[in-house]
Amino acid sequence: MSTYHENAVDADIAVIGLGSMGSFAFWQLASMGKSVIGFDRFRPGHDNGAGHGETRIFRTAYGEGVAYVPLLQAARELWRKLEAETSVELYVETGGTMFGPKDDNFITTVQESVQQYQLPHKVYEGPEAKKEYPQINFQDNQVAVFEELAGFVKPELAIETAVKRGEDLGGTVYTNSPVTRIDPDDDGVSIMCGDKQFRVKKVIVASGGWTSKLLPQLNLPVSLERQVLVWYKARNPELFTPDKFPIFSRVSKGRGFYGFPSLDGETVKVAFHHGGVTADHPDHIDREIHESDLLALTEKVKKYLPNLIPEPVKAKTCFYTNTPDEHFVLGPAPGLQHVTLLGPMAGHGFKFAPIMGEIAAELATDKTPSLDIKMFDPNRFQ
Repeated sequence: MSTYHENAVDADIAVIGLGSMGSFAFWQLASMGKSVIGFDRFRPGHDNGAGHGETRIFRTAYGEGVAYVPLLQAARELWRKLEAETSVELYVETGGTMFGPKDDNFITTVQESVQQYQLPHKVYEGPEAKKEYPQINFQDNQVAVFEELAGFVKPELAIETAVKRGEDLGGTVYTNSPVTRIDPDDDGVSIMCGDKQFRVKKVIVASGGWTSKLLPQLNLPVSLERQVLVWYKARNPELFTPDKFPIFSRVSKGRGFYGFPSLDGETVKVAFHHGGVTADHPDHIDREIHESDLLALTEKVKKYLPNLIPEPVKAKTCFYTNTPDEHFVLGPAPGLQHVTLLGPMAGHGFKFAPIMGEIAAELATDKTPSLDIKMFDPNRFQ
């Protein structure tokens, strides 16, 4: 048994990893009035992980599964809540189009989402969609679902804002401070960070691709996948402003093609969802951009976005931490007392960040979440 007493702890709860998910758990815990400390191996808002790239898609009509829709509705409210608390614009609602063949599984699930939850939307055949949004060369055999409650969030700014808000509410942050070990026992958790040891009652591990290194005993069946984000110049930039051009997503056979309005008034960001090279550790991700990274994406741009000049002007890498079933990991860590896993998020989690952070904060404070998270249970891998 530990000899620590309650008055010996450094905080009620520690959040390890202040990225896409941990930053929002940190904010939520501080909002609850909890004593919270947060650790990040870099600085919140860095570009070494998954939560960067200027824009990330938000959409409620969810082709990845109808069960996600209530979580997205709750997330949308919390995006607005953080904006209201900080007076920082984080979520821009442009509307969004998901398109593909009528019998495509992604499209049928999108349509199930809008019908079951009565989401404001319109459905167009390919030629009609092209008239509505001529920037996209919809194919005649495709259907396009336009969802009003879609848009984009600003990932680096969102992470920085959530962490800053948590600090303003009393939380403490340790940056450039990689945690090397956590030791749970009956009374709490000891955290090793460099040559310092911290003692807390509970821990939320939100370290994304670094989770397996920090908690190897869990044997999480996750894999790292390198992704490349690419920007192209627009021939007519005025056609791609957020008030004229929606976010878009086209998924076929597990691989997606998606993009955003222009933020700088000159370039448009597009990317593939999946299809990247795997890596064995986040520190081993190839950060160089190669011609082979750009060829297939440029062909998609030629096919679907004729108003973009098909010559990349900028590119960045990020990575996904994938799970076998493509669902998130969220819940008590198997066999580890006082430890909550918040991620990995299977490559599609950023839009959910506020509600995932809130649920993790609830779990870490022994509250029962009001939303269903059974499909994210870490025990499903045991």
